[in-house]
This record gives sequence, structure tokens and C-alpha cells, in this order.
Amino acid sequence: MRLSLLPKKSEFFTLFERHAQNALEAAQALEQLFVDFTDVENKMRDIHAIEHYGDKLNHEIVRHLNETFVTPLDREDILGLGTKVDDITDVCYDVSELVHLFKVRSIRPAAVRQARVLVSAANEVVIMLRKLERLRDLEVHWIKIHTLENEGDQIWREAVGELFERSDDAIEIVKWKDIHSLVEVAIDRCEDVANIVETITVKHS
Repeated sequence: MRLSLLPKKSEFFTLFERHAQNALEAAQALEQLFVDFTDVENKMRDIHAIEHYGDKLNHEIVRHLNETFVTPLDREDILGLGTKVDDITDVCYDVSELVHLFKVRSIRPAAVRQARVLVSAANEVVIMLRKLERLRDLEVHWIKIHTLENEGDQIWREAVGELFERSDDAIEIVKWKDIHSLVEVAIDRCEDVANIVETITVKHS
């Protein structure tokens, strides 16, 4: 394996941006599935294709990391960013798969609200990673993501509370508790990215 002594700065940051954009597309596709709950199997396949491309991007980040001797960021931060962005995409696919597997008949309004928060958080991740190379003007984005994660937590609590309060169908309760919780995991992964970016900023300040 050929090692480069010079930091492949542009390659890493280009890959981060593409990876984040792919995660946003997964979140948008999940939102579209929830808003227009038709043709579920094909929409799930589309999200799977996005998820598969995310895996390729993550492997590419790892490959560049293995081939680069001097990196623009700490190696653990590069790995962490790649992994957490990939997790956003993976969980979006996992949610769509659960919806299909559970043979969900209709989408609860709270799930649509969750998906919209997820799209907003993923969009902030895109903007934040687009700016990462300059290490400037990042704080506003990680603060926004933290705010959105808090909003997502609140929607999750209300959604689960409503499930137990208004439904007598134990199977539906279990199904939707799992789905709501998994969407919340995707939002949490956006916050994980924000936390890594905050740590990077502190290290380089």
C-alpha cells in the first residue's frame, strides 16, 4: 500500500460533504415515505440504494485514511465522522425496513413530525461539514442540531405517551414504539456528528 506524506485534505472534506448529502437524501426519502405512504416496497428499495452508496463512501474515507500518513484532522475524528454520518443513513433504511416488515397500514402524524426534524438536522449536518475545512462559523450549526435533537426527544415522548394512552392494541404499541424510537436514534446520530465537530473545533482553536 502506497502511503502519502502529504495530507489529502480536499479528498477527506469532499468525501465528508458527499457522505452528509447522502445521509440527507436518506432522511428526505424516509420523510417522503411517511408523507406519501404508497408504493412502500419500492421506496424502501430506494432508501436501501442510498444506504448502500453511504457504505461505499464510508469505505472510501477509511481507504484514504489508511493511505495518508499526515491527516488534516485526528484519525479518530475522521473515523468518527464517517461512521456517525453513515449511521444516519443506515438507521433511515432500518426504519423503512421496519415499516415494511411490520406491515404498517398508515403512518402516525408524530412519525411525520419526527421525520421532518430528522431532515432539518441532516441538512444542518450537510452545511456544517461543508464548512468544516475552514473550521469557522460552525457553532451555529451544532447548536441548531442540539436544539433539533431536543425537539425530537419531545416528539418521541409525546408519541409514546399517546400510544399507551389511546391504543388498546398491544401489537400496534410495540410496532410503533420501535419505529418512533428508531427515528429518534437517527436524530441522535446527527447530534453525534455535531459533538465530534465541536470537539474538532476545540482541538484546533
